[in-house]
This record gives sequence, structure tokens and C-alpha cells, in this order.
Amino acid sequence: MTIQRKGSILYARAYLKIGVIMTLAYAAAGLAVAISSARLLDSFLAAFVIFALMMGMLVAAWVVYLIVLWVFAREARQSVEIGPEGIREVHAGREKKFIPWEGVNEIEIAATLIAGASIRVKGRFSEIAISNVDLTITRPMTVSEMHVAMGQTKAIRELLKQIKAATPNAAVKTNHLAQRRKASEAWIGSDVS
Repeated sequence: MTIQRKGSILYARAYLKIGVIMTLAYAAAGLAVAISSARLLDSFLAAFVIFALMMGMLVAAWVVYLIVLWVFAREARQSVEIGPEGIREVHAGREKKFIPWEGVNEIEIAATLIAGASIRVKGRFSEIAISNVDLTITRPMTVSEMHVAMGQTKAIRELLKQIKAATPNAAVKTNHLAQRRKASEAWIGSDVS
């Protein structure tokens, strides 16, 4: 089984249209404020400074968005391979980490508000994390479709069962949110100890 880590880049790209619409709306509002301040202050320089400040904030927001896209694009070149001998993290075709099943000490289940959940397989010297985002967002979707997909836990539950079956002696730990969700059986369910 190979899990490509491209869910985050697909999620970030889904916001591109919203970002462009917000940029145009913010630029129009900035222009309106600049024009009204030029009339009120009777100074073209003041209007230009106000407009430049507002556009500077827009440029800064786009720079941050592009940096996020760059980071997620680098992450999208990674994948996690789960095989009969263990779990392997591969970056651009090269093995980055490998944990044999007999070397797995702990499986950590972390529920999150944004990404849904993640599983972290820990060995003695390394760990490999798998996010629900990468399991459920595998193709371009609308933002609302992605939010619905991230709320679904069937894929991560199945992955957890597969990892637990391969490592029956590994300790299973959960974070506080996962414990609350487990109590209500809304996330992993009662099969996690």
C-alpha cells in the first residue's frame, strides 16, 4: 500500500479561487478608501500611501500563500509505503526512513480539529506519520468536498487496524481529543485500547 502525501497541496490549491476573489475585493476596497481619503484629506500623497499600505498587506498575504504552496509541493513528493516487512517513508523516490514491524514500539493516534486525525508509527530512532488528509484527499475537489472527506474516518480506521495487526505488541497511545472522540465512538471507535 502506498500513500502519497499530496492531500495538503490539493487542499491549499483549492483556496486559490477564493484567494483571487478576496484579492480583487480587497484591492477594490483599498482603491475606494484611497479615493475617499484623497477627497477628504485633499492630498494625493496620503491616498497613495494608504493604497500602498493596503496593497502591501495583500502582497504579504500572497507571499505567505506561495510559501505554503511551496512547502506542500515539497511534501507532495513524499509517500509512505506499507508492506509486509515494515513501513517506509520515501522522498522523491529515495528511502528516507524505514521502520520494520518488529521495531515499532508505539502507535500514536492524534485527533485534530483541522485535519481529522493522524497516525504516528514510532520506532526506536525514528517515526513516520500518516495524516487523514492524505488518505481522504487524493484528487482535486471543492473546499466543501474536502471538509466532508476529512471528517470521514473509515480510511484511517482501516489503516490503524492494518498497522495494529502487523505490530500486535506495540503500545497504542492517543491524545486528549482522540480519547474524547473514542469515548463517544465518533472517531476510531471502541477497537482502540
